[in-house]
Amino acid sequence: MITKMQFIDIHGHYAWGIDDGIPTQDEAIKALQMAKENNICTIVATPHVVPGTHNETDIQHFKERIANLKALAQNENIEVYEGCELFLNHDYINSINQQLFIPIENTSYLLVEFDVRKEIGKEYEVEDYLYEIDIKGYTPIIAHAERYFPHGIDLQRIEQWIDSGYVIQVNASSLLGVHGKTVKNNAYQLLNNGLIHIIATDTHRSQGHRIPCLQEIYQLLSKKYDYQTLKTLMYDNPLHILQNESVEMIQVNQSFFKKLFKRR
Repeated sequence: MITKMQFIDIHGHYAWGIDDGIPTQDEAIKALQMAKENNICTIVATPHVVPGTHNETDIQHFKERIANLKALAQNENIEVYEGCELFLNHDYINSINQQLFIPIENTSYLLVEFDVRKEIGKEYEVEDYLYEIDIKGYTPIIAHAERYFPHGIDLQRIEQWIDSGYVIQVNASSLLGVHGKTVKNNAYQLLNNGLIHIIATDTHRSQGHRIPCLQEIYQLLSKKYDYQTLKTLMYDNPLHILQNESVEMIQVNQSFFKKLFKRR
């Protein structure tokens, strides 16, 4: 069993003092050191961008702070790339039209999120949002997809998103149970059904729960899942995104899990 490999973290709030993520430069340094200890070789800094709130000056400030982070990360031999996490609210189309967002390192990929405080619902407003991004020429990466279903994951809806060409990202913290049993179960159902493209940290701090912990989650998952599956989720697909290439679907041996679900 191979227990060590490098990871690419495409969702993290490492750029300090600009959102609810890392608050100070000193903590950013600690987070980078922790990332290095977790064999994270590449980070995409993804500060929150809230349409209707952030303007062109803010976006420029975010880019400058990411550049500052990139300089710090050189001390840990970690590459840092630009990105953002675009909040899809009723003003989002204006932000898209005005280029008030940061696609992942000048690719056609854009990390997006919905309001995790609300159930995503059955109406098609969400799909309309994603479709509008798609027709603007960007491929949505749906951040922490497991967190939008407080009453249990809707696998069919996730499949529809994947069929539409969208990318599904799951938080390492969800797989560790940080966000509760339902979210944890959602995350594992996505994994067991091969409906994840990427596992990322969504780092917000250098200590506590939402930290750079990809080596920890790899060690946990490697007890049940094969090396190539985890490499696809934690290195290959993030690299495909940085290279503006199509992501791969994972192949998970579901026989055990299907039997387990049937017993419930």
